[in-house]
Amino acid sequence: AVYPTSIYRHSNGLTLATPDSQTIEAVMSTTLTTTIKITRGVLDPSNMILANLYQPLGRCVALVDDKVVLHYGEKLKSYFEYHGIKLVMLVHGGNEIDKDIQHVEEILVELKKNNVARNEPVLIMGGGVIADIGGFATALYHRNTPYVMLCTSIVTGIDAGPSPRTCCDGFGFKNLYGAYHPPVLTLTDRAFWNTLHEGWIRHGIAEIIKMSVVEDKSLFELLEKAGPRLIQTKFGTEGDTDEEFEELCDSIIGKAMEGYVRSEY
Repeated sequence: AVYPTSIYRHSNGLTLATPDSQTIEAVMSTTLTTTIKITRGVLDPSNMILANLYQPLGRCVALVDDKVVLHYGEKLKSYFEYHGIKLVMLVHGGNEIDKDIQHVEEILVELKKNNVARNEPVLIMGGGVIADIGGFATALYHRNTPYVMLCTSIVTGIDAGPSPRTCCDGFGFKNLYGAYHPPVLTLTDRAFWNTLHEGWIRHGIAEIIKMSVVEDKSLFELLEKAGPRLIQTKFGTEGDTDEEFEELCDSIIGKAMEGYVRSEY
């Protein structure tokens, strides 16, 4: 049997029973597909990735980190306004203290108030915490609602963003609640890293180094080639940068992402 309850997942089932129907066994399987894209200028009106996704729906319900909205809220509004798509923005905290079941419930209430449909991908925009609690909320809502992850930090862009592990803390325990619910689409755009302070840039590079040491020698060599310039230019988003260096940055991000996904999936 095939159960097409969502265009984003494919489910199969097999049921076996004894002749007298006193013992019945069922096997169920679900295939999930997630796409990850390294892109540039995702909120530039000429970039059609988000527009092509949300135009058929007529609107975009976006869950946005409360700090990210200060830097990119107007740009997000302008993008969807340019393409004639209604934007419903839900702003929530993205700090570690916000990573609890109460905040997940608040998101669920807002999704219901806005009548989000079970096949309507929610846009989640921010860092690791909003990815975790937003992804978990969509896993619970309608038992499985798709979401698109628009990453604004390095760690989210090469790690937490495409992760199938969504979660929140509870009773003082880290990630006590959770579900395996990957985004249907993850978008990583270096432009967002321009507003990160140096400590967060270094933190992100440390994550990439970890992946290169464990998974990919060629990635380590690319990091060596880029050197301190990664920090000085915030991955080619300001200062002493050029097209060749920016392509190198994209290669580093792509290889880090591929290594993570191969390890995680």
